[in-house]
Amino acid sequence: MTLTAAAKKIRAKRARRPIYLVVAKLIDPNTGALVGALVPADDVDGRLMRDRKFRIGRKIRAELKQPREEWQHRLIHKIGHLMVDHVEGWEQLEAHDAVKRLQLEANVCCEMVELDATPVISAVLDACEAMLGAGARKVVAGVLPAIRTVPVKRAESLSFDEMEQARFQELFDGLTEHIGNHYTHVMLDDVRAEFWNMAGQNRRIA
Repeated sequence: MTLTAAAKKIRAKRARRPIYLVVAKLIDPNTGALVGALVPADDVDGRLMRDRKFRIGRKIRAELKQPREEWQHRLIHKIGHLMVDHVEGWEQLEAHDAVKRLQLEANVCCEMVELDATPVISAVLDACEAMLGAGARKVVAGVLPAIRTVPVKRAESLSFDEMEQARFQELFDGLTEHIGNHYTHVMLDDVRAEFWNMAGQNRRIA
């Protein structure tokens, strides 16, 4: 059966998805000894293991990591809501978009990526032609350097499957420090107190 492009994309994403396991005490059928074992956390993880042909007795290479704290993920989006609801210029954003904007502003948990420059060059040439004519387009096209890519700063994904707990903690501390330095002075007293309570709660528990 030939897969569609969408189906191939879904299959590739599923193949990259981490499998969550739970440590359990089980009886080893070969020795009768009580041992610690890693078992699928739920039916979805069991299916992922079957999809990847992780059969009983098969040796598997794995890098094990602690999962992210869900309450911290929710907390950082509450701070995003606080920015949207109480800081002028942020009211048109969703909470997640506010967090991404804060990442870029604070330059925390960001990466530089090279993007194809062709659309940018084409847009510049189109604008030049629209304002000055086809002759100007040819002149500008002749003097523009052969730019193939442009560096762009991109905020790292907050996805549970992409960002580890230690990295997320670095993100949270960086964003709260940035807000404290640049935005708390424009917040009302009760909003500022709410923000510092959320930021302080995270540091105390973590």
